[in-house]
Amino acid sequence: MNVTASSLLGWCLSLLIVAVVVVHAGLIVMTYSTDGTRFRVRFRLDDPLRSAERLLLWFGVQVLALLMAALRAMLAVLSEASAEVGEWFVARRSAETQAGFRSHVL
Repeated sequence: MNVTASSLLGWCLSLLIVAVVVVHAGLIVMTYSTDGTRFRVRFRLDDPLRSAERLLLWFGVQVLALLMAALRAMLAVLSEASAEVGEWFVARRSAETQAGFRSHVL
C-alpha cells in the first residue's frame, strides 16, 4: 500500500471537516433545544470569528426550525390519513365487530 504525504494530509483534512460539521450540528441542536428560535445574533467588531460562528449557528437554528415545522405538518397529514383509514377499515366490518370496537375505544 503506497501512502503518500499528500493523500494522508487530504484524509486528515477531510476528517477535520467532518468533525467540524458534526460539532456544529450538535451546537445547532443543543441551541435549538435550549433557546428555540429566540436565539439572537450579536455582532462584535472586535471579535469577527465569534460573530461569524454565531451567525452560522443562528442560520442553522432557523433552518432546523423550518424543518421541524415541515415535519410537524407532514406528521399531522399522516395522522389524519391514518385515522381515515382506520374509520374505513372499521366501517367495512360487521355490526357486532363495530360495536365491540366502539366499546373499547369510546
